[in-house]
Amino acid sequence: MATVPEILPMQPSDAPAYLEHIRRHQAESNRHEGYFMPHEPGNSQWPKPIDVEKLALGTDQPGWQRWWLVRDPSGTGIVGHVNLLGDRLPTALHRCELGIGIERDYRGRGLGRRLMNQALDFARNSPSLHWVDLKVFAHNTRAIDLYTRLGFVEVGRVPDRFRIEGLAVDDVIMVLDVN
Repeated sequence: MATVPEILPMQPSDAPAYLEHIRRHQAESNRHEGYFMPHEPGNSQWPKPIDVEKLALGTDQPGWQRWWLVRDPSGTGIVGHVNLLGDRLPTALHRCELGIGIERDYRGRGLGRRLMNQALDFARNSPSLHWVDLKVFAHNTRAIDLYTRLGFVEVGRVPDRFRIEGLAVDDVIMVLDVN
C-alpha cells in the first residue's frame, strides 16, 4: 500500500524546497495538458522568493499569506502546494486569493481536493474571511470541474488575458462564499 503524502503548513525553512518545486512545475507547463502558469517557460525572473515574514501575519493584516505543502513520502521533496494570499488593501481583507499547483506525476491521486479542503477549512475558520477568489485558465477544465464541485462559482472571464509563446489564453475568475 502506497504511503499517503503529508500536507503540512509551510515553515520559513521550506522556502528553498518550495522554489525547487515551482521550478519543476513551471517546466511542466505546456508539456502535456497546456499552459497552467502565466509565465513564459524558462522565465528567469520567476518564481520570486516567498516573503516568509508574511506567513506570521494575521488575516487582519494586509499581505498575509498561508501556504500548505505536499511532501512526497519517498523523500524527493515538495510536489504540490496550495496558498491563500490576503489582499494588500485593508478594505479587501474579507477576501483572499487561492493558488494551487501539483506536479504532473502526483496528479489524479486526490491531492488537489485534499489541498483545496485544507485551504478552504482555514478560510471557513477565519472570522475575518468571507470570500475565496481564484483564477484559472479557461482550457483547464479538470481544475474548473474540481472548483465547481467544491462550490466555486464563475463570475467572469477575461478573454486573451495572457499571451504565452504567442498563444492567447483566457482567464476564468471564480469565487466561493465561505462566510
